[in-house]
Amino acid sequence: MKTGILSGKVEPAYTHWAIIGLFIFASVSALSFAQAFFIPVVFAIFLALIFSPVRRFLGRLGIGPAFAAAIIMTVFCLAAFTTLYVISNSLAAILSDEPQIMNRIQTRLQEISGVLEPVREAGKQIEQMQGGNQGPERVVVREEGIFSLWAETTPYVLGQAALAIVLATFLIGSGDMFYEKLVRVMPTVSRKKVSLGIAREVENQLSTYFLTIFAINLALGVAIALAMWALGMPDPVFFGVIAFALNFIPYVGSLAGIGFAFVMALVTFDSLLMTLAPPFVYWLINTVEGQFMTPVFVGRRLKLNAVAVFLSLAFWAWLWSFVGMFLSTPMLIALKAFSERTNELSWLDTFLQGRTECDPDDNAIVHDVLDEPTDACDAPDAIPEEETTDGAAESTEETAGDDDDRIAPAIT
Repeated sequence: MKTGILSGKVEPAYTHWAIIGLFIFASVSALSFAQAFFIPVVFAIFLALIFSPVRRFLGRLGIGPAFAAAIIMTVFCLAAFTTLYVISNSLAAILSDEPQIMNRIQTRLQEISGVLEPVREAGKQIEQMQGGNQGPERVVVREEGIFSLWAETTPYVLGQAALAIVLATFLIGSGDMFYEKLVRVMPTVSRKKVSLGIAREVENQLSTYFLTIFAINLALGVAIALAMWALGMPDPVFFGVIAFALNFIPYVGSLAGIGFAFVMALVTFDSLLMTLAPPFVYWLINTVEGQFMTPVFVGRRLKLNAVAVFLSLAFWAWLWSFVGMFLSTPMLIALKAFSERTNELSWLDTFLQGRTECDPDDNAIVHDVLDEPTDACDAPDAIPEEETTDGAAESTEETAGDDDDRIAPAIT
């Protein structure tokens, strides 16, 4: 007789931590080893979830899922190709002038600080000492240029992009078939409702986050492009596109944009004040966006713990490199949405979400044990209790009642 989550019967809650650890290790190893397959698949799933509200809107206009998927992905591909075409000339010019840019940066740094001068003199002395010795002839192996590297990696990247686009088209074109299969496979009514609620919550949070962040990043890119144009920087449109793309990566993206603005200003201007102006303006605009625009438009419901965001960024960057940085926040949002509606993972949702108001009893315990002044349980901008417990309350109501129809423990 079947047992487990699909049978509707509750197994004894034995926790096998060794098996769980081996499962996690095996999963991470599989994601790393087969990343050429998993990266486009995960990316396609996220695209399907993000564009689901658009597909439903087109459905209300009488457009079928298959035709809607074709329209959505055509517009998406045209937008991506247009963006690449706009920045291609600027990117090619930067790559072709890379030696001159590096020499210019070295010269400007010497002029500004003079720190590299002793290092350069020491290098000359070492070269002279080596030239005086009649040692064996040295063989210098030149590294491959950036264009050779691009020639090797471009077919691989294009193959993954094609797989992601085709799979996303099929997923969007299938409509709500996943919800239909989910309802049919779940054994009890309460499980059907909870499973559908979890899947819909993941979709809603991801689509809301991405569509909102896309609009915010677009405004940020326009603002930075105009600021760079006003400061006399070359290729302000390129700066705007770079700012738009990098802002999808938390923390690291803004730092990379500021560093890029500083390097290009160092090459462009001779004045120290003008050299520092572009990175400062970039930082100022990015700070206004991060501190005011994003919290207001994204909403408090999607507010995440900053430590969790950084750890997710570090983990996925280590696992999937640059693509993992883009997918780190969506992965975290999906995990939070799943844990928010799963009673057994409510502790994980508590750690992933931002600061919220503490229970009065917890507040009393914190201030009783921590006798020194503390900011624990002090969240002036916390989410109201009825908003944070909305999903959990629905899940509890749906699963309450019959003792034989309870949600199985998450780890058994």
